[in-house]
Amino acid sequence: MDKLKTIVSCVKCSSYERDNLRAKVRQAIQLAGGFPKTIQKGAKVLLKPNILTAKEPELAVTTHCEFVRAVIQELKDLGVTITVGDSPAGTHDWDKLWTKTGLKQVCQEEGVNLMPFENSKIVDFKDGVNEIKLPVLKELEDFDAVISLPKLKTHVLTKITASVKNSYGLIVGHAKSHFHTLYPSPKKMSVFIGKLYGILKPDFIIMDAILGMDGDGPNSGKPMNTGLIFAGSDGVAVDSCACAVYGYSADEILHVKTASELGYGISDLSLIERLGDGYSEIGKVPCKRSKADFLFKIPEKLFFIITMIAKTRPVFDKNKCVKCGICAQACNQKAIYKKNGIYKVKSSKCILCMCCIEACPYRAIALKTGCFWSSSVT
Repeated sequence: MDKLKTIVSCVKCSSYERDNLRAKVRQAIQLAGGFPKTIQKGAKVLLKPNILTAKEPELAVTTHCEFVRAVIQELKDLGVTITVGDSPAGTHDWDKLWTKTGLKQVCQEEGVNLMPFENSKIVDFKDGVNEIKLPVLKELEDFDAVISLPKLKTHVLTKITASVKNSYGLIVGHAKSHFHTLYPSPKKMSVFIGKLYGILKPDFIIMDAILGMDGDGPNSGKPMNTGLIFAGSDGVAVDSCACAVYGYSADEILHVKTASELGYGISDLSLIERLGDGYSEIGKVPCKRSKADFLFKIPEKLFFIITMIAKTRPVFDKNKCVKCGICAQACNQKAIYKKNGIYKVKSSKCILCMCCIEACPYRAIALKTGCFWSSSVT
């Protein structure tokens, strides 16, 4: 093997049945070269799944709890101390979040710590134009290594969400929605996420693509039986391989392309050693992309005007909305308001950050445009 190449493994795995899943996770790790030296006996390791909102694991909104268990068990064999945690979109009751996603039961049964991301430390960050104060997870400094456990899904803002975007969850709380004000378009936000990845890179990635999502992810899409696990030490490389599930090249995923151009990882497939039986399966499952493809075609300077004219805004499904207000709390623009007991979106204030869609635990919000209708809204 060329020593200049990075390795990304992709193995077939048809279900979350425990014994088979653990064997497949182990295989993916081994094919990817094994855990790095930072993960050894006595090390403190943070597992960072994608826990977007309080949804059951079979809906493919979150990293499956049994997938997290399989990784925990592999690490326990190494004698490391394990903590699992995340910072979801919106404001959620932590106990409900952990219980609904299955993580509470898994972590209790495996005897590992489950930590909500609430405490932050300020990190200075320059994006080339702005000097930003980033509220990054304070406890990061307590760990010897971070393992990212992303979920492969479509994303209505960034086309896909996988390894690179999962690191954005290391920004604590509502600050994540705040940055959409500084970067009020899919292209600008994608570039920011790609730049930010440089200071939030995990030590290793194991991606849950067994049950993925197509359509308008990361919350309102449909579960998709992809049947794959990806693993590697380079998140950019992992995403560059995984985006092929949706027929994308890495250059079409702007946050991945940006991170690659800045030297935070490799996107050139000729420099990636792709190992495992899963690669032969890519392309066999038909996948519907999100409306982000449409949004990325809009000229940057005309983005707000065109989306207003095309009536491209989040809409509420009255049959699903329980009026919990999580969406309004997640909206940094205060574009969501309540009138006559019903939540609505004020179009002139909405910047299409999609935070309300991500945060809603009931899939009651979807993106509607003059060109497309979301299948989740009737």
